[in-house]
Amino acid sequence: MRYRVMLEAMKREEAGRRLASENLKVCPLCSAVNALMSSECFVCRWAGDFSYDADDIEDGIVDILARCPELVDVLIPTHPPKRTVTDRIRTFFTRRRVQRQLDLLA
Repeated sequence: MRYRVMLEAMKREEAGRRLASENLKVCPLCSAVNALMSSECFVCRWAGDFSYDADDIEDGIVDILARCPELVDVLIPTHPPKRTVTDRIRTFFTRRRVQRQLDLLA
């Protein structure tokens, strides 16, 4: 069981690295992480060759998160807890009861 959980975590991490390396690049002059579609570095205006190495991109993101830890909340999405079937049924009947009590003739 633990192996399966670890394997899933590794797959998610690898997918995240692949997504980052497909959409980001690192400036060799100032080590700033830039969007792939930008033609120049937004920090130092470098317009030459950029680094597309996944390790460099990861190091840049770690550096950004070390400087501004509040960004972790933005980068790691939190999903609301899934509602159980019992909660859904209770909500359904509660809404129906409220709709029946509403007097539309007044």
